Amino acid sequence: MRLSKYAWFLDCYKPHGKMVLFVVLGSLACAALDIFFPMAIRYLMDELLPNGFSPLMLKIAAGILLLYAFSCFMNYQVESKGRTMGARIEYALRQKLFSHVMRLGYAYHDSTRSGQLLSRIVNDISEVGNLMFAIPHLAVVCSVTIIGSIALLFYLNWQLALVVAFLLLAKTYESLQLNRRMKQMFMQTRVSTGDMNGQLSESLQGIRLVKAFHAEEQEMEKLELSGGALLQAESDAFRVVGKMHSGMDFFSNATNLVVTVVGAIFISLGWMTVSDLVAFLLYIMACMRPVFQVMMLTEVYQKGMAGFERYRELMEVAEPSEESRKEPLASPRGEIRFDHVGFSYEGGTPVFRDFNLCIQPKERIGIVGTTGGGKTTLCELIMGFYELDEGSISIDGTDIRRIRMDDLRKSVGIIQQEIFLFSASVRENIAYGKPDATEEEILKAAELSEAHSFIKELPQGYDTFIGERGVKLSGGQRQRIAIARMFLRNPRILVLDEATSALDNETERQIQKAMQMLSRDRTTITVAHRLATVRNADRILVLEHGVIVEEGSHEELMKRKGIYYGLCNRK
Repeated sequence: MRLSKYAWFLDCYKPHGKMVLFVVLGSLACAALDIFFPMAIRYLMDELLPNGFSPLMLKIAAGILLLYAFSCFMNYQVESKGRTMGARIEYALRQKLFSHVMRLGYAYHDSTRSGQLLSRIVNDISEVGNLMFAIPHLAVVCSVTIIGSIALLFYLNWQLALVVAFLLLAKTYESLQLNRRMKQMFMQTRVSTGDMNGQLSESLQGIRLVKAFHAEEQEMEKLELSGGALLQAESDAFRVVGKMHSGMDFFSNATNLVVTVVGAIFISLGWMTVSDLVAFLLYIMACMRPVFQVMMLTEVYQKGMAGFERYRELMEVAEPSEESRKEPLASPRGEIRFDHVGFSYEGGTPVFRDFNLCIQPKERIGIVGTTGGGKTTLCELIMGFYELDEGSISIDGTDIRRIRMDDLRKSVGIIQQEIFLFSASVRENIAYGKPDATEEEILKAAELSEAHSFIKELPQGYDTFIGERGVKLSGGQRQRIAIARMFLRNPRILVLDEATSALDNETERQIQKAMQMLSRDRTTITVAHRLATVRNADRILVLEHGVIVEEGSHEELMKRKGIYYGLCNRK
């Protein structure tokens, strides 16, 4: 059953029940003291001041001072512990959201800008964290202080209290109208922030392309558009916030003036004493402070709920189901079968229709063909990155949709054309797929991938920091580290999607020897534009528009003088 947003919200407090109780009780104590102080001052003025200075007055003043100190201490505890609670909830929500995003399928990430996800994970969750403390704290303080103050205002002088109550009702109505506008505007601000983050992320990730095309001005224009949209959204929101705050200042001053003038009239008529008026004004001040806080809570609430709505919206995106993935794949033989497979990206033009293919255990398959033929898609489908429209893909007779994801990822390794390295050391990048790898295993993987020779020449060797996305390395060096990472992973099924495309001919020949040794006892699928890369494959598939138009060994295909023969001659 789909939870309401309030059920979602309350669920965030469950792990912090004791802290919430402390914040509520502490806030209640502070609010009660705030209500008590004006009556204490009234008592001093009525009962003790007319008789002049006395030891009793000193004792009562000292007692009130101690209560002030206690109130200060409680406010400190509530603020520090309550905000820590909010930070912990923020931390937990961010961890939960990031974990959820990591588990979402390729299809979702293909259609979503990373900047929008970054904005939701960082900015939106921060607003939610602020709200998590504000609600139990300010809700208690404001409700107790306002209700208590108004009750005592009626106790002191019900006629003057009616005037104040009328003014408060008028102000409350206006605030509710502004509140509705604020909700819409802060939601638009969150969306615009995500759009701008997405634009900035793309510009910075593609900085080398920007520099290569001297397109700095073009990127600035994009930022001007997205930043301008955010500026407009923020300006609209801030106008409403400014109207609320300035209106509150006017309301407070006008109320004090009305109470002073009407109170003076009541004193002259004998309906009120000076001490009652002083206490009345103190309660007006005590009442106005939580009213201000309610205005602040309204702003925090709208920002926080806008962020929380975006958090909840993302959390409700369905993850790929793991319920059917219960079959183990501990020691696969490596047979891969495509059975009447149909696939398209998000309902577009089908990449495969009724596609059939059987790859035998330990068979080395080469896949060639023109761009857009479906070569990379075939590799990604074996990894289970996308859901099929129809048919099935099986490993050793088991549908990959039923294989435990951990077993599938350990058994099938892929090196793609676009190499991604983390902003870390060479050692950490090689060991990414096996964090507990020994130094000996890392060195062996680097040697097999022909990476050891250049790594040892780096300033700190294997501890050298390679920069964001491995920017401090050449394309060939990055690719060799990715290959070393796969050597260390040591999967039973190896998928190489243009894995040597960035290497020079000599380095590629060196790596081919290591590749042949690696693929000797495992199923290997190699996608290549360089036909020399697949020359020694047991079977070569020529893929055109999702259809296998030719297959056979290099020698067999050359004898046929078909498409493969033509591709070889073009090379």
